[in-house]
Amino acid sequence: MTNDTILEPLAEDQWFIESQELRSLVATVREINASSIGDRTQALTKLEPYFQELLAQQQWLPEKFAQVNPDSKMGGGIGQWLLYRAKDRSLSVFSLVIPPGSTTPIHDHLAWGLIGLYKGNQEEIVYRRVDNGDDQGHAQLQITEVRFLQPGDIYRLLPPDGDIHAVKTTSQGESISIHLLGNDTGCVWRHQFIPESHTVKSFRSGYSNAPCKEEEKEHA
Repeated sequence: MTNDTILEPLAEDQWFIESQELRSLVATVREINASSIGDRTQALTKLEPYFQELLAQQQWLPEKFAQVNPDSKMGGGIGQWLLYRAKDRSLSVFSLVIPPGSTTPIHDHLAWGLIGLYKGNQEEIVYRRVDNGDDQGHAQLQITEVRFLQPGDIYRLLPPDGDIHAVKTTSQGESISIHLLGNDTGCVWRHQFIPESHTVKSFRSGYSNAPCKEEEKEHA
């Protein structure tokens, strides 16, 4: 399976929670994207205050989307809960719940977006790839930044800038981050990096609450 898998469109937009706050944000994303004419930096700058406002409101995310998941494909009990995705798979919003002490694999996203911390504390290590990618299965990473995140902190993804990272929960309870990304992140094939062996492999994280159509076909 390659990382350029084309995802089939859905019949309609999918909403997994009923939240006026989230619906308002998605509408704002569409308006800003339409007016920014492909300038992602400008679009994210405009969008950040609205995303910040969503993070500050603590009543819109239902409790069942703030749970860990022992069966997670990310490992470590990490829950990846889909909240919304566009029918053309060009936008998704999900919560990522990381148990205390657990760390995500080092991974990329292959999409522009915003990620904000909703609850708990995290340590984020940001990497960049320094090899040219010609040697299949081989990857050389360099740490570019280490950040200690508190609720309300936001960071951008503008591949290749900031797109490779690993995140660890440093609080006593689980951490919850909200992801607003320009693809169907749980269903695209992307990359997991293992710096100890300088290797990279394809992976699909999936969602804790929604199957990928492509997965259903593979197992049919």
